[in-house]
Amino acid sequence: GAAVKAGRIPAVLSANASFTGSDASLADLQALARKGVIRRYMVIERGGLRFGIFGSLGKEAMIYTSGGPTTFADPTESAKQVVKILRETEKVDVVIALSHGGVEKGPNGSYQSGEDVQLAMTVPGIDVVISGHSHTELNEAIIVNGQTPVVQTGKESRNLGELVIALDGN
Repeated sequence: GAAVKAGRIPAVLSANASFTGSDASLADLQALARKGVIRRYMVIERGGLRFGIFGSLGKEAMIYTSGGPTTFADPTESAKQVVKILRETEKVDVVIALSHGGVEKGPNGSYQSGEDVQLAMTVPGIDVVISGHSHTELNEAIIVNGQTPVVQTGKESRNLGELVIALDGN
């Protein structure tokens, strides 16, 4: 709330968080959701393209947030719902998931699994996954299903990543 009063702040995106309920501690979150500061997704237009961006908290990360009145729906099912809205109603060209699910190192030492890789595998229509939670510094994108990059830049803002994508018309 204090940050909102101080000036414009970027939206907090969370497709699977719910602040419903009558617990008094939810009042501020409910007010921020009503003001659109906290929302499931947002659409931005750049260079004639529409980008749909949504946020998601992964299952392992939910463990660290449990115990309070905020509840979290299944990240995969929430993502499917939001992607459908972004594609069909909002008519976006690109869908970007900001996911706090993480990636995991496989037996061969490469990063090819984890909640954010699973998200890209199981939710059709996501074009890019910007991953978090595992604090993994990926120097190359993990390419899922031959087309969806999953990227992560490490932890504590130590790195800045740049991802260049090309659209092929499909």
